[in-house]
Amino acid sequence: MKNNHVLIYITLVLILIACNRNNKTNESSLTNEEQSELENFIPQEAKVKIYFENTLSMDGYINGNTDFKNVLRELLVAVDNEDKVNFDTEFFLVNNKLIKENFGGESIKITEKLNPKSTANKGNKGSSDFEEIIDKVLRNHTEDDITIITADFIYSPKGEPDTPSALSKLKTYTENAFLKATSDYDNLQTRIYWFESSFNGSYYNIDDKGILGINNRPYYYFVVATSSLMKHFEQNIGAKLKKNDSYQSDAFFTTENFDISYNILNSTAANGKLRVNNNGLKIHGYPKQGNLQFTVLLNLKNVPLSNDFLKNPKNYTINNPNFYINKIGVVQNRDIIFDDMTSTKITGADYIPIKNQNFTHAIQFETKGMVKEDLKFSLKKKIPTWVENIHSENDRNILSDSLEQNKTFGFLKLVEGISDAYINRSSDEYYFNIEISIEK
Repeated sequence: MKNNHVLIYITLVLILIACNRNNKTNESSLTNEEQSELENFIPQEAKVKIYFENTLSMDGYINGNTDFKNVLRELLVAVDNEDKVNFDTEFFLVNNKLIKENFGGESIKITEKLNPKSTANKGNKGSSDFEEIIDKVLRNHTEDDITIITADFIYSPKGEPDTPSALSKLKTYTENAFLKATSDYDNLQTRIYWFESSFNGSYYNIDDKGILGINNRPYYYFVVATSSLMKHFEQNIGAKLKKNDSYQSDAFFTTENFDISYNILNSTAANGKLRVNNNGLKIHGYPKQGNLQFTVLLNLKNVPLSNDFLKNPKNYTINNPNFYINKIGVVQNRDIIFDDMTSTKITGADYIPIKNQNFTHAIQFETKGMVKEDLKFSLKKKIPTWVENIHSENDRNILSDSLEQNKTFGFLKLVEGISDAYINRSSDEYYFNIEISIEK
């Protein structure tokens, strides 16, 4: 399989390079279109390696017919029935040991045999050292793999009295593991899926005390793959998992930067006398009432982030202190549906020049007085707010605290380690940058 993949890939590269040599305008590098073909190259065969955190804290997810098992079953079936890539599924139990296991049956029927009894005596189920687990799993990753770690990711500080210090160690070691992985493979990406599941077992808190009576718990899929395989997984498998009622949200990490097409609207959702010229803006006059406003359309179709993330003004940075984001909306045909539930129709004059273009989002900018410089705005590579909301640093009272039951001890620090590794490997800390020249 590997040799075939390499042969196909080398052939494609040689063809593209040969074609490129005939291009007199750019003899030294691939064109954008050819580069895109290489980046989107998907092997005909690949492996999906699923790692189940085989610890006592996970027994409650596999004890009986749980939501966790339902989603895992959907994953296994979706992978088995994928027709564009011939996936070979491998299932592992991971704790202090990495054990390949199919319980003597087909991969799609693993959930029928996955239970606390069948996973007993498979390594040390009292071990929940995520620094070692993640490092072990990533070292088992190859270029043609889609790696999936499924776990509750509750960090166990092992009796360390200084919780902040223990969590800092978790962050540092996680970052180190992902720095190594992103160094080994170009365009390696990570996506975290957050699910909720019915739970029938013991929860182990910061003191390693087993607690019964908690009926629902969050868990996560950490998916790691190169960009082309990640895109394929998200579009053809991840999208199916997101339809499950237990799915909550996701987070995405990449070293990639995106080129974004955009268009400034001359009169739609605007306030003031404006004229658009070559994606720049000339201000002819400020409004008599209210602040100057104008709206920019963006095509974010190929930016693989959740709509919640894209529509959150806090995820954007603006270099010009005279501007702020008033609101963000989605584009549906000629309508802009803003996040405050107001709707604006794109005027005919604005629509005619862009009717054959596909814009997905709209950002309305507003001024804080006279404009003194150009506008540059960027989408920051940051951790989604949901990760912060479900992070816990003290779960001792989890049984009596219903909010705490929906949180995960140490989770933010784990994700911060991943995020910092990707930002460290990136050319900059933004998904995209857009600069609009403004003539005063």
